[in-house]
This record gives sequence, C-alpha cells and structure tokens, in this order.
Amino acid sequence: MATINLETRDYVLLSLDAAFINDDVQCVCLRLGIHRGKYWADPNRGSRLYTLKQSKDLSRNVLLAKQYAEEALEDLVPGRFDSIVVNASQSEQSRVDLTIDVTRLTGESQKILYFVPVGG
Repeated sequence: MATINLETRDYVLLSLDAAFINDDVQCVCLRLGIHRGKYWADPNRGSRLYTLKQSKDLSRNVLLAKQYAEEALEDLVPGRFDSIVVNASQSEQSRVDLTIDVTRLTGESQKILYFVPVGG
C-alpha cells in the first residue's frame, strides 16, 4: 500500500499491517489537496486552501486555513469519522501548519499533520 508524505507530497510505501487504515488518512489528505469546485463529480468537494498561496503572508491566514480545512472535511464526520478537530499554527514564514485530530467511528484517534503554503 502507498501513502502520501505530507512534507514532500510524494508517495511512500508502507506495510499493510498498520493499525489505522491508511485509506482514512488518504481521504483527509485528498479532501484538503483537491481544489474546491474542480472535482467533476461533486463541485462542493475539496478545499479552498489553494487560494492562500496567492495571498499575502498575514496572520489572518492561520484562521482562514483552519476554516477552509474544516469546510473541506465537514461532510466526512457523520458517515466516516466520529469527529474531526482542526488546529492551525504558523511556525515559520510562508507556511501554515494544520494539526488534524481524527477519531474514527470505532473510537481510534490519529493526528494528521498537514502544511499549507502561504504567500507567493
């Protein structure tokens, strides 16, 4: 099975015996990576995080990144996950770090780290 490295955004091979299903992590990463309105089957799928790359590096982008991520992941909660909590911070210039706490319906939790480039 392959997964996506969030730092390089490239595929990484993993073993098949992971406790947390990689499909769930991939689902979250794909929702954040797809441009909202560009997916042919559902124009409401995806996120608006790509718009932050074209904006100036301002402190309000941390809040916008959090809101855009929550908007992209909101339809996963009733059917696939029990809860999704998004936290955003800016540890370095031109980058917003998202920490996404995902709880599956079985009660298992996982923390997903995702970064968003900000500013041109």
